[in-house]
Amino acid sequence: MSSDESQTAQPADPAAGKDQKQGRATLLVVFATILIDFIGFSVLIPVLPLFAERLGATSFQVGMILSLYALAQLLFLPMWGWTSDRLGRRPVLLVSLLGTSGSFVLLTFAESIEWIYAARIAAGFFAASIGTAQAVVTDVTEPSERASGMGVIGAAFGAGMIVGPALGGGLASFHEHAPFYGVAVLAAASFVLAWFALPETRPADLDPRWRDLGRSLIPTPILLFTQVHDRRIAIYLGLFFILFTSFAVLEAMATWFMARRFEKDEVDAAIFFAWVGLFLVLTQGILLRRLVDRIDESKLVIAGLSLLAIGIAGIAVVPNYETFFLLGAVVAIGQGLAFPPFTSLYTKVCRSEEAGELLGHSNSMATAGRVVAGAGGGWLMGQSLGAPFLASGALMVFGLAIFLAFRSYLLRGID
Repeated sequence: MSSDESQTAQPADPAAGKDQKQGRATLLVVFATILIDFIGFSVLIPVLPLFAERLGATSFQVGMILSLYALAQLLFLPMWGWTSDRLGRRPVLLVSLLGTSGSFVLLTFAESIEWIYAARIAAGFFAASIGTAQAVVTDVTEPSERASGMGVIGAAFGAGMIVGPALGGGLASFHEHAPFYGVAVLAAASFVLAWFALPETRPADLDPRWRDLGRSLIPTPILLFTQVHDRRIAIYLGLFFILFTSFAVLEAMATWFMARRFEKDEVDAAIFFAWVGLFLVLTQGILLRRLVDRIDESKLVIAGLSLLAIGIAGIAVVPNYETFFLLGAVVAIGQGLAFPPFTSLYTKVCRSEEAGELLGHSNSMATAGRVVAGAGGGWLMGQSLGAPFLASGALMVFGLAIFLAFRSYLLRGID
């Protein structure tokens, strides 16, 4: 046998094969865990606004439900990210899921808008799962596979958007508190799954300094304003804020909009959000995975943001319920094409020893966007039904313009 044949006949490295299998298994667990978590979140989208309205809430107060939840996330997500770098991804996810279950138990006792606010603040405090899940994906994927790995989280989000609203609308038809009990049980189930099946993925050489814990307690927008991060990270974080502010208007105000424009109830809203979730799954679970090997990630971001701007702004002038569904599909496809590749690009400029903290900061900027979207969208809808969506579409165009202007700088050094 020749030397070339000997080299060809050598078996693959068993350790590498084992690592690949473990990485795929971990991604499956992350998918299942985040799926259940997103179901818990999306159950509330068609239900909670109209439930709050029956308690006497105005459109602004309904928007504040999302804002207060997001504000608690904004304040504490970086802390959870730092903790995952210091103590591990697994314990942070477990605490997050258990606390989320408890917060929904509180929500089942809500008899006033103030009680809803308290329950959602508690949920926001424990909502560390997304940033930590992204850190897990970063731990177990190579940079070239990062977009597909982030697509796993995106696909879980989409699947949750299918199952969650349908579950919420169905349960609400039995009793207005039933969706909240259902979410509490699902979050507890997610905790059990993670307890038994999620391994620790934190790199062994990570050892963030204790003094950085104090910095993680400073809200990311303040850190960004004081230029603690380098300029490229700052631009990425600013874009996270802009893009999520725009998209979160749909989450916060679509149910209220449907009730006013088309006289629809929780079940109708549930069907719409399940429709959006279906297109998210198809885009991120199938289309995106095929496109990332053929099209540059930055081009996918540009295409996705363009579709998002068109879809969201179009809602303001939608002539009928059927066209509203069409625009929902456009928004879902745009989100599926833009957000996972954008997150992937961001992870590639983050140093591995700071991945958990910096991903926590990106999620904090996203939740800062939800703070603005909830309060601002609620106030704008009090002025005009279509105003939040026109403003949201314009903001998405602004974010696209910034990405195009700084594109070469943002992509510098990325393979």
